[in-house]
Amino acid sequence: MSIEWAESADKWDIPHEDALYAMRNAVYTSDKVKVNREDSNGPRRVFIGPPHSQTERLIEVLIQVVGQGSFVFYHVMPLGSYYRHQMEEDQ
Repeated sequence: MSIEWAESADKWDIPHEDALYAMRNAVYTSDKVKVNREDSNGPRRVFIGPPHSQTERLIEVLIQVVGQGSFVFYHVMPLGSYYRHQMEEDQ
């Protein structure tokens, strides 16, 4: 298994450890991910979870699967309205 981090994953300065924690402790996950038409290589998944155990705040973490057990984190930010709405609709 390999994990890579795209530059875009660091835009919001959320530590990688927080993104990994949110992924492992997700309260919601889905393969319904917004994708640009020209950038549709590989399956993608969104994880919504807390960045650590001492908060109720949630972050959204988007990954792209690039091989057997390998993926790229390409989007990590505080939970926004798009995925908050999707999560609420699905639950």
